[in-house]
Amino acid sequence: MGFLFVILMGAVSAAMIFFLGYADWVMIVLALLWLPFLVIAALQGHMGFGGKGNTDLQLVIAGMFVTAAIIVPNYTHRKHCELSKTLLHDLAAAESDYFAVHRTYSTGLEALKLTIDPNVQMSIISADAESFTATAAHRLCEDDKDGSPDVVIWDSARGGLRK
Repeated sequence: MGFLFVILMGAVSAAMIFFLGYADWVMIVLALLWLPFLVIAALQGHMGFGGKGNTDLQLVIAGMFVTAAIIVPNYTHRKHCELSKTLLHDLAAAESDYFAVHRTYSTGLEALKLTIDPNVQMSIISADAESFTATAAHRLCEDDKDGSPDVVIWDSARGGLRK
């Protein structure tokens, strides 16, 4: 029974991450989904050979560790990439506030008074009275393994966030 739990939850975990990504709420839901299987295996699992140990519980715990070993490194990597996107959203809000006062977008980050993570390189590429374009890249966000961080672009003329 423990083996079936592990196979089922491994498939559910893979599907959730594939379709929903590495959001914090997805990780919490996965943890909450694994918990009942752990409890069921502990309460109803059968004893191992010789009546010692609960093999179902051991299988579920092993499955949880294998799943965590696969998910956690990707989750932490994704957090770095998401930070760039979050900072660009903050920049867009600050640009909107700046525009409301000055009737033009700012060309410098200093005027926007943003707190920027030192690991993120952010710059405003262009800004005028109609639109602005900015980029952000976290030094640890690298999907294509080419040695340079992935750059995220915000283009207000085209509706916002671009990859």
